[in-house]
Amino acid sequence: MRCCHRHASESIPSGPHPFSLPGATEHYAAERPVRAEHVRIEVDLDFDSQRITGLCTTRVSAVRSVHTITFDAVDLDVSDVHVDGRAARFSNSGAHVRVELPSPLAAGHACEVAIRYTARPRRGLYFWAPDAAYPHRPRQAWTQGQDIDARAWFPCLDTPAQKATTEVIATFPEAMTSLSNGTLESDRFHDGRRTQHYRMAQPHAPYLVTLVVGEFEEATDTAGTVPLRYLFPKGRKEDALRCVRRTPEMVRVFQEVTGEPYPWSSYAQVFVTDFILGGMENTSATSLTDTVLHDARAQPDYNAEPLISHELAHQWFGDLLTCRDWPHGWLNEGFATWFEMLWKERADGRDEADQHRLVDLEAYLGEVHERYARPIVARRFHAPMDVFDRHLYEKGGLVLHELRRRLGDDLFFKGLRHYVARHRHGSVETVDLARAFEEATGHNLDAFFDQYVFAPGHPELKVEVRYDAEEARLRVHVRQTQSTESGVPLFRLPLDVALTVDGRDTLHRLEVTDAEHAFHLPCPTAPTQVRVDPRRDVLGTLTVDKSAGLWREELRAAPEMRARTEAATALGKDGGYRAVEALGTALEDTRLFWGTRAACAKSLGRIRTPEARARLLAALATEHPRVRRAVVAALGEFRRDAEVTSRLRALVEGGDASYFVEAEAARSYGKVRAPDALAVLEAVATRPSYQDVIAVGAVDGLAESQDPAAFSVVLARTAYGHAAPLRRAATLAVAKLAEVAGRKREAVDLLTELLRDPLFRVRMGVFEAARTLGDRRLIPALEQTPLLDAVARRAARETVRFLREGEPQAKELTSLREEVDRLKEETRALRERLEVLALKSPEPPRSRGGAAKPRSPRKQATPRAKSGARKATSRGQRPKRR
Repeated sequence: MRCCHRHASESIPSGPHPFSLPGATEHYAAERPVRAEHVRIEVDLDFDSQRITGLCTTRVSAVRSVHTITFDAVDLDVSDVHVDGRAARFSNSGAHVRVELPSPLAAGHACEVAIRYTARPRRGLYFWAPDAAYPHRPRQAWTQGQDIDARAWFPCLDTPAQKATTEVIATFPEAMTSLSNGTLESDRFHDGRRTQHYRMAQPHAPYLVTLVVGEFEEATDTAGTVPLRYLFPKGRKEDALRCVRRTPEMVRVFQEVTGEPYPWSSYAQVFVTDFILGGMENTSATSLTDTVLHDARAQPDYNAEPLISHELAHQWFGDLLTCRDWPHGWLNEGFATWFEMLWKERADGRDEADQHRLVDLEAYLGEVHERYARPIVARRFHAPMDVFDRHLYEKGGLVLHELRRRLGDDLFFKGLRHYVARHRHGSVETVDLARAFEEATGHNLDAFFDQYVFAPGHPELKVEVRYDAEEARLRVHVRQTQSTESGVPLFRLPLDVALTVDGRDTLHRLEVTDAEHAFHLPCPTAPTQVRVDPRRDVLGTLTVDKSAGLWREELRAAPEMRARTEAATALGKDGGYRAVEALGTALEDTRLFWGTRAACAKSLGRIRTPEARARLLAALATEHPRVRRAVVAALGEFRRDAEVTSRLRALVEGGDASYFVEAEAARSYGKVRAPDALAVLEAVATRPSYQDVIAVGAVDGLAESQDPAAFSVVLARTAYGHAAPLRRAATLAVAKLAEVAGRKREAVDLLTELLRDPLFRVRMGVFEAARTLGDRRLIPALEQTPLLDAVARRAARETVRFLREGEPQAKELTSLREEVDRLKEETRALRERLEVLALKSPEPPRSRGGAAKPRSPRKQATPRAKSGARKATSRGQRPKRR
């Protein structure tokens, strides 16, 4: 599974909190007195009443002697139950159906339990149809069973470890077609109805059972001997193929990496309407949201391949090897997230892979900063979906990257292939991964998994770099500054440092084991580059203190684009005239990787001097759309600047070849507080675009403008009938404008109403808006509105906690931000004068501390480095508490 949106509760900083909320309980794998062997689901779909009629027959074998069998079954109206053809007594609690066996089932014996039922599912299976507000919405029904929603459309033993072969026999209107797991056994028509019978011959978990019904067009392809099917809305063939065109090559790469041929008989991908996730990896038949279908104009800025590769990787990790229970769900999601990075590396090169990993790292660190830090394997929660967060996905993937870095490619991929071969078609926990790698590589990885998987947090490294000319050595002082409270450990990790001396590179691997180290590297002359963690591989934060000259040279000439990106970010904090010059030069260099150039633009926007502005304005015509977008976003930092405002208006009104640049221009036009922002952006908000990104940018710009009159404009766009992305953006804009417009009561009423909206993404937007609004009058609605989705329930609980604890802080934070903006405006001219003065004197040799000789270290060590430096002792020291 992959979410294509960010959970609303992640967006507004609230400070770290415990992961476990009040009322959470410990979760362990369910007991298995019986094992499911085969599940046959016969289901008739009534689209008019949005009801299903079903008969589910499950063959079970007893592990121990049993008198009853309890099936998970939510809101299913059960009419009768038969065991081996004989009527059986049962009870139905609304959550479980308890079947009394006619006679005890002895260990090792099997029986068939047939449960007949009807239901109008509220989750698990979703019906969609056109209505007055959305007349072009297609008629579809689709399922989504993860984490424990399969039980809402058929009775089952709903735990990942209960793997069984399956059949799905679905009946529906004859104009439609269906997709389910495995192979199509038969296709029959009768009295205006159509029945299709699918059979899955290999065992898989109940949450992976799928059914999609609708009117689709289809294209086919092959990946070697594997048949591929693509199902998509009518008239969207080119857009669909634009998304999935590299699927055959992905299959080839993933087979090579895992050492395991594609595990199933075929692979299908279907694009469905209003899917509540980005995608779901149902065995052999992935469901994807149709919102990723994009036209040729969107292609330079956007592609769906991270989602496509993620769900395909699940066919091995999640479907073939399945987590035993949800606390170990990172073995599904972390692997699929890591395979996104692997695909980027193989298909588009190392720079794109490093950029993708940067985004994942920022997402994980953002969750730690804004919500909580938790062990990846955590058992205390309300519902399993609580753990489907940035720790499970992004940190999980980063842990695997860290493991690859430690072992090297040869051993890592050897261990990976052994893990897959040993546990194929099985259920796994983290210890299974650790033992498989130990068997394949000889490395005991218990300490590694203890630090990164079973403990919260990550290393927070502060590195100071100083060159000692008298002793011809470079001193690298490393401190771990993370608080070790709440179970966060001191980490043992390798830290790579690349030196460029006399035009030659030397790579040193420093072994960090304690809270503080001082490493001395032999260096006959002053280095021109000192690249700490050159590809930014470390899973954690890294702050490097070194001279501005080193940063400038690395931006100019570092061989790793990721190192250049870090240099661009650091120079944005330096902010001097020479930094602006270096950033501007790099921004103009079309040979550089786009991510580095985008970082240069962002840093120039942060510096906000006239020279920085001039550099950005000169780069507005740059050809690469992602760089151009970053330039436009950076110009949004120059509030009330007449020249910037004029150029942005020309771009907003004249448009751009890129949807996303056009959207960013609208956003920045509001940020600069243009006097006519309301009139200009209201007109822009009607422009059609992929996923309404231009209209969303205009609404965001209206919110940034802080014009009270904009409140009514954005309020109107929250109405049912507008596209979901626009409605969600407008909901947040209402919250941002409510205070200045004096209409907080209306905002509270709107958010209360939208908690019951039919569209999942709109409902999720309410929580972000509620935290922005910061009004405690929302608490009763958040606590009392029935929310069927576990993700929404978790977000509601966190939002209530924020509102109870954070309303005064939120108001204070808003006030402080406004004050900071005002001070920045006032100091721009002063900064420019200081820069002119600085040019008249030579640059100090160090960015901090002048040229003073480094203080005597409290501990010293020399690295195990390729330069052959000798090993010395080290003395531990606890870091200061933060």
